[in-house]
This record gives sequence, structure tokens and C-alpha cells, in this order.
Amino acid sequence: MRIKLGDIFEINTVKGKAYLHYIYKDPTIGDLVRVLPGLHSERPANFNELAGSKEKYVIYFPLAAANKRKIVEKVGSYLSKFEKPKYMRAYHSVRGEFLGWHIIDTDSWQRKLVKSLNSEQKQLSPWGVWNDTLLVENLITDWSLENWT
Repeated sequence: MRIKLGDIFEINTVKGKAYLHYIYKDPTIGDLVRVLPGLHSERPANFNELAGSKEKYVIYFPLAAANKRKIVEKVGSYLSKFEKPKYMRAYHSVRGEFLGWHIIDTDSWQRKLVKSLNSEQKQLSPWGVWNDTLLVENLITDWSLENWT
């Protein structure tokens, strides 16, 4: 089954079910998903409220491969006007020394180094691709943009 923009996928964790909303396909880096809030003991009957709420963050995730390998399951769809963010961020260190944050323009991939983040930059999602192991680990530890240091 081919995935389509707007599809909602379920991924299981030891603490409950999490939901991903597929919003963008980048020809180079791949599938961008919104990580929807909460871990759920039961699958919601209707995804409109959940998918219409503010996401925890967005990440690039190999959704097509995860779907093919049955790591995720398509459970619904939610058509919306969500777009990829203009900027994302990445922790930058060299040989273990923290040097700051890269603010990445998602169109040009140009990076700007900042020593500390302002309140707007703290809301930027992580740049790069997360696999299912990292995603599940971050879901069960309640990883968030606010506590990302």
C-alpha cells in the first residue's frame, strides 16, 4: 500500500500507541511527519481532534520503509494545510565539546550557528532523520523540544 500525504500511522511503544501524521515528502531527506501528542492505550475512534491539535514536534522518518516492514500501521487520514517548517535545528558539538546550535533553512540547507537559543528557536524541531528505535525511545521518555539540551 502506498502512503499518501495526510495519512496517519500508529506506532506501538511499551507505554502505549503513538500517532504520526505524514505531511511532506522531501526528495533528498525523505518523509516528514508530525508527532502527535500523547501515548494512547486505545486507538482513537476519530483522528480529527488529535490530528487537528498542535504536534509535539516534526521529524524526518523513513515512513514508507517502516510501513512496508509493518513497524507502523496506517490507521486514518487527516487532510490539512500543514507544511514543512522553514527552519529546524541541530545540536552541534565537535569532539564532545558543545559549540552551539545549527539553525537549518529547510529549503536551502544553509546553516547558521548560534551559541544559545531564543524562545522562538527553542520551538524548532530537530533536523535529521530518526529511525523507529530513536523515535520510540524518545516517545517513552517523553522527549520534548523544551528539554532538549
